[in-house]
Amino acid sequence: MQKNYKNRLIHLSKRGYIFLIEHARIKVENGKLVYLQAENGVFKSYNIPHINTSLIMIGEGSSISRDAVAMISDSNTILMFVGGKGIPLHASSDLSFNVISPAIEYAPTQYMQKWIYLFIDKEKALKAAKDFMYFRIQNIIYFYQKLDFIQETGVILTKDSSEIQEYKSKIQTSKNETELLLSEAWFTKILYKKFAIAVNMSGFTREHSKKSNANDFDIINGFLDHGNYLFYGLASVALHGLGISYALPLLHGKTRRGALVFDVADLIKDAICLPLSFYCALDGNDDRQFREKLIFYVQKYKVLDRLFEQVKTVALKSYDV
Repeated sequence: MQKNYKNRLIHLSKRGYIFLIEHARIKVENGKLVYLQAENGVFKSYNIPHINTSLIMIGEGSSISRDAVAMISDSNTILMFVGGKGIPLHASSDLSFNVISPAIEYAPTQYMQKWIYLFIDKEKALKAAKDFMYFRIQNIIYFYQKLDFIQETGVILTKDSSEIQEYKSKIQTSKNETELLLSEAWFTKILYKKFAIAVNMSGFTREHSKKSNANDFDIINGFLDHGNYLFYGLASVALHGLGISYALPLLHGKTRRGALVFDVADLIKDAICLPLSFYCALDGNDDRQFREKLIFYVQKYKVLDRLFEQVKTVALKSYDV
């Protein structure tokens, strides 16, 4: 059975499915990976096409069998354990990033070997971090011109926009990681303000791990948390597929075990998740509707392909000059 899986493996970036499964039992049944959910007191079985799935997020009220984990691992699919609305689980007082990567013996080595040189050389790491931010700008410009719902909000950002030009200037003149992160925070606040004004929600303040839905601001913050953790999962898929350790970040906390995941997710999340969070709040969507729209755009515009290529570009680039 395992040999058949490996012969039919699809490249992680080309796979067609992402699952968030809640209140279900995941198991192997008649040689197939399935999840069971109760509907009107009766358990119904649904297939999971794991060979064509890049990421499975297991949420509240769910369990998974050992055989199911083995089958998922053999198909080189990432498992991510999450709490409600796709946010991370808590372990003691630590906010835990719970990702299980398959133990594959023949993952590529060239990207990890190159990345180590970036990580240990501060000058090269700073140049690579700047390239990450330039890719972030490139993605924002691309998706803000492509996505229909952004066109509806009237928010326009192009390569000639003053905010983009100033952000590029701040990146270019940054002398260390701290200055880069400050420039990132400055630009992100501009994005929040633009979309808040566009959907008549001026005064919006970003609050992480917001639990209530007492007002529109809470709903937006909830969508942002929910969507960002989906992108953390996608970043994990890209890094795993390239064989690069999550523990070798360019920007985010050098002592956090999953910090590179946050660096990679930042390449794309403000290009799609941020504007969609405001739009869906304005449109009165619930969590499921938001998630479905987010995954639709991720798949339609081949976001995983984009993450793979951008990380590969940075990993293989020579920063000696």
